[in-house]
Amino acid sequence: MTPQDFVSKLGAEVVDKNYALYRSLLLDTGVEQASDPYWQRVLTLFGQLGADQREVLLELTRHVTIDAVANVLGVIDGTQELADADGVFRLSYAGRQLEGELQSMFLELAEQSLP
Repeated sequence: MTPQDFVSKLGAEVVDKNYALYRSLLLDTGVEQASDPYWQRVLTLFGQLGADQREVLLELTRHVTIDAVANVLGVIDGTQELADADGVFRLSYAGRQLEGELQSMFLELAEQSLP
């Protein structure tokens, strides 16, 4: 697996699938169906929004996921630091090192797939 393959698969598995999951949960779940108080509050708020506002909120969930993944990749690449971590992170697949430009590749791919 190349670094490009990795970020592409990561985008599909984490960003696209989570976006689809949250979109489905928010659009297809009634407040009365939710047993978790957190989801009841989220669904109540979502239900009070207009169609355009709902789409903006759904876009936000996608962007937050992209930012979170990109930040983790930055730590792996060594472009972002973790407090009290003074070692070097390594990511490999089948003996091949993948880290180095993952964050920038991922963000470029994410930018291409944004509406």
